[in-house]
Amino acid sequence: MFNSLKFSVRRALVCAFAQAVMAQAATSAPLLLPLSSKQQASLGVQVAVVQASTGGQLLASATVVMPPGKEFTVSAPYAGQVSRLLVGVGDAVKAGTPLAHFTSPLLGDARRLLSEASLDYKNAAAATQRDQAMFDEGIIPAVRLQLSRSKQEAAQAQLHAREAELSAAGMRFDANTGYATGTLKAPLSGTVSEAFAAVGQRVDAGAVLFKLADSSQLQLDLQLSTDKAAQLQVGDEVSIASRNAKAKIMGVSRAVDASQSARARATVTNRGSLQAGELVSVTVQAKGKASSAEVNTQWLVPSRAVTQWRGKPWLFVSNDKGFEAQAVNVLSSTDDLSLVEVALPAGRKVAVTGIASLRALLQKDE
Repeated sequence: MFNSLKFSVRRALVCAFAQAVMAQAATSAPLLLPLSSKQQASLGVQVAVVQASTGGQLLASATVVMPPGKEFTVSAPYAGQVSRLLVGVGDAVKAGTPLAHFTSPLLGDARRLLSEASLDYKNAAAATQRDQAMFDEGIIPAVRLQLSRSKQEAAQAQLHAREAELSAAGMRFDANTGYATGTLKAPLSGTVSEAFAAVGQRVDAGAVLFKLADSSQLQLDLQLSTDKAAQLQVGDEVSIASRNAKAKIMGVSRAVDASQSARARATVTNRGSLQAGELVSVTVQAKGKASSAEVNTQWLVPSRAVTQWRGKPWLFVSNDKGFEAQAVNVLSSTDDLSLVEVALPAGRKVAVTGIASLRALLQKDE
């Protein structure tokens, strides 16, 4: 009797395991959805050809940025106002091009102090020259000449400090401007990307007035998961299909930030239609990831073609009778593209619109 009970329990466990295996197989097996062309059109279903993925491809998001040193912010050196604007957004400028006239009482005071420092230095230099002549004739002792030279050096240091103050402020003075008005000039060649000031507007010291950018060179700032970052290395090729552009990895940082993302930087080798500041989806050909020589099972599909059902990602693959709902394994994804693993013949098409309607047909049979 005891052996009979053991046999019954064992048989029940085997049956339960077999049912679980069959359920799993049924869940992953392709499910046919017969649909005519007319029905597909009424459901708003459109298809796109899947793109074969060569081994080692990774998907990531990247921001188009400019290299370090190619962006510059022009700020108000003192509290004052913009008395005249000379450039606008989108204007190309060269280094030294006037950007605006800036007026401030503090600027007038700084200019006065510069003039006083210049006069003090001239007087100290003249006194040193006179004492040198008197020392050569033996009229005065050496200590007096040394005192004059010290005063000249102090006056020269004060003059250099005043000049450095105005130079750091980016101010230049023109003959046709007021005593308390200076000209802000471009520190580098590029394009005016932003202009924040209006004529007559009063601003505080340090307020941003212009942003300049040299966009002749561009870079990509990639945001990666730690797994993806571990597969990248310097020299990996990057393609941005939506902008017909290419880039090359120039550095990878595997340290994660507050969002638990690693970063990589790539220099753009073929600009295409890239614009600074935009967020794009990129495909990286990771050399460190071996390519498979077997039949290709990895495909690039639009992300909107992938849907969730029964806790798994699925694709609706087009065939002569309609569609097959095929479970897939998503290897990598961005907002635009997904890299999926599934056995498909080359040239197959998947649904990219009307996904909700197709999924409703699946759920209807449950």
